[in-house]
Amino acid sequence: MEIVEVKCKNCSKEIYIRREQVREKMFCTLGCMNSYKVPPQEKDFF
Repeated sequence: MEIVEVKCKNCSKEIYIRREQVREKMFCTLGCMNSYKVPPQEKDFF
């Protein structure tokens, strides 16, 4: 079991997690996850 450091996708705070549990988007808290906004894409307007 290896522990790695990743950054919160919303606030860039360091998160320490097992390597096998790392996902593309990681958040330090549920509040950060809920406030995360994805920039709109051009296809969303049509």
